[in-house]
Amino acid sequence: MNQTAMEAVIIEHVKQILPQQIEIEPTTKLLETGIDSMSFIRLVVLLEEAFNIVIEDEEILLENFTSVETIRNLIQKCLDSKQ
Repeated sequence: MNQTAMEAVIIEHVKQILPQQIEIEPTTKLLETGIDSMSFIRLVVLLEEAFNIVIEDEEILLENFTSVETIRNLIQKCLDSKQ
């Protein structure tokens, strides 16, 4: 899956958990969108299911979830480690 397709899937899942519908770009700062801790955990589960990966507990850090780009990088790292 290329980066653009991966970002589209991530954006779709981010929009599912947000309290209001806003435009999400790859560089949107997700902490400024109103995402709360329960939504954050829900996002992790949705992404694990969508990409058939396991995001290890030590990888669940704010720095890995600041934007769609940082999430994409984390998912790519998880996918690469599966191979």
